[in-house]
Amino acid sequence: MNIKRAFISIIIPVFVFIFSCSGQNYTPVERNVPSGVVVEKDINYVSYNNRQLFLDIYRPSNVGNEKLPVLIVVRGGGWARGDKEGFGHMAAALAQRGFASICIEYRTSTEALFPAALMDLKSAVQWIESNSDKYGFDPYSIGAVGGSAGAHLAALLGVTSKINSLNPSARDEGFAIQAVVGLAPLMDFTKLSDNKGIVKWLGKPLVVDYELWKSASPISYVDKDTPPMLLIHSSSDPVVHYEQSILAIDKLAKMDIYTELVLIPNAPHAFWNYEEWFEYTMDKTASFFRAKLIE
Repeated sequence: MNIKRAFISIIIPVFVFIFSCSGQNYTPVERNVPSGVVVEKDINYVSYNNRQLFLDIYRPSNVGNEKLPVLIVVRGGGWARGDKEGFGHMAAALAQRGFASICIEYRTSTEALFPAALMDLKSAVQWIESNSDKYGFDPYSIGAVGGSAGAHLAALLGVTSKINSLNPSARDEGFAIQAVVGLAPLMDFTKLSDNKGIVKWLGKPLVVDYELWKSASPISYVDKDTPPMLLIHSSSDPVVHYEQSILAIDKLAKMDIYTELVLIPNAPHAFWNYEEWFEYTMDKTASFFRAKLIE
């Protein structure tokens, strides 16, 4: 199923035709839960003393006893803002396509510095595995998808399952996922020295603690056990330059990890929030996860 090989798919000409848009009048995605999708909200998945973190489960309504592959959907927001409902439209769309999608709440930089948010994602993986029978999850088919800061966290989750210093407990089992999709991901913090959001989340600027910035970069941990990745990025992204995805693709390819990169021209940073790109992005994401988690 998960044959590890490098595959770089930089698709530009097709998208020039499909996605070229004049001006900046993009159409926001509808946020209503579509028919055929059911949502179970506000499930406590981890607690820190009196602080509880919650998740929402989106799933197809017509599933019987079949165990579903699970996708952790990670919101963006610069590690500093947002809530689990922020990517609900993405979770619902992926549920329509046959997955159990989980939107999680995680601690932001205003509450706890790195690696707290990553620990929260790993606690969500543990929760999925522990509750697979109750909710009909396939604990051996777990993926993560996120946008911007959420893409960074999804990628970091994928590459650090055996890094004990970044795990909620001092062991290297129970945190692995099988595939990652990153939308406009930040992969190498050491190339982003002026990023205020990163400084706020890490607590120190790059010039003060290079090793800290390196330790928070997904690219630092890519090895032979890295799960397959699909990266989708706007080639005109004004917030996260697509070089971040190119750097990751180069490292993944050198390690012989199955990898796909799609570059979309003339799109905003958060292209997944707009009708012009949403359906394609969800179709591509679902197709990738289907190939890596199911087939």
